[in-house]
Amino acid sequence: MKNTRNLIILGAYLFCARVEAVSKEEAFRIAEQYFNQCVANKLVPTNVPFAQMYQEPFYVLPGGIDVRDTVYGKDRIWVQGQITIKAYGSASQMSLFANTRLSQYIQTNETQRIPALSAEQAYAQALRYLDILGVSLDKRAVLSKLSFGDKEWEREFMWIVHWEPSDGGYRYDDFLENIYSPCIGVSFSEKYGLVYFGNDPFPPPPKTTEVRVQRESAIFKAENAVPLVMLTPYYQQCRLPGFKVSGVKSAELRIACPNWLLDPARAIWIWDSPPKETRLCWIARFTTVDTVKREEGMKPTPPDILIYVDAATGEIVGANFT
Repeated sequence: MKNTRNLIILGAYLFCARVEAVSKEEAFRIAEQYFNQCVANKLVPTNVPFAQMYQEPFYVLPGGIDVRDTVYGKDRIWVQGQITIKAYGSASQMSLFANTRLSQYIQTNETQRIPALSAEQAYAQALRYLDILGVSLDKRAVLSKLSFGDKEWEREFMWIVHWEPSDGGYRYDDFLENIYSPCIGVSFSEKYGLVYFGNDPFPPPPKTTEVRVQRESAIFKAENAVPLVMLTPYYQQCRLPGFKVSGVKSAELRIACPNWLLDPARAIWIWDSPPKETRLCWIARFTTVDTVKREEGMKPTPPDILIYVDAATGEIVGANFT
């Protein structure tokens, strides 16, 4: 699945201009400011063998600065130094703190493997980190994860606390979770402190969560749209032709960000900042089969195609594919 998402990201960037509107010098200055704040607020450890590195002036690793324009005009910076910092040049809030060196250290046999804090105490500590970082929880935020360790993300031996938006009790689409997933998250070690902080701002809630379109009607409309997805430049950039629908894998109600994939002039295929709108959608996922005789040894995996049907209006507002 991660390889699939990499293909999606690659294809998407072919249609997103890369412009360094913020200079690398300015990106360094922004990251340096956040780094100094973290040191002053003791968000970096003092009880590890490599603690001295945090007391040194902020430096950047080779190739450690990346600047690009986002879809909505905010200049995203990504700077890797003693810690990795992500922010938007036009915003006043750090959106990512990642202490990779500490994360690696926590995985050794010398570190704590059994939590001493209760879940309630860990939750309170996570809130304290948010307070230090100047982050207030949106009133729509609900606790979505509270655990000690997460093997899927290779974050063992630390507390993981996540908040996600909830509107009308519906979950948000997570198909592009490695690209855009509205979430506030904190990961920390009981012994060594903050390891990760992420703040992907919540998108606006849908204007309505009323369901006027029945599931069967949404599936029928979505199935007719699958061949159109395969004709888009986005699909053709990433996948081979020759597949057709073989069945419905799932159809569920979720809140999603329209990407208008069927209209290349309007399409938004990747987000680096919150989308401007959301819709409650029937997300219909279709399996496909290969109909083309390929060269010997060439057997591509048939893609799944996802169609997003507005649950209130029946309008097709987007699509995705694996």
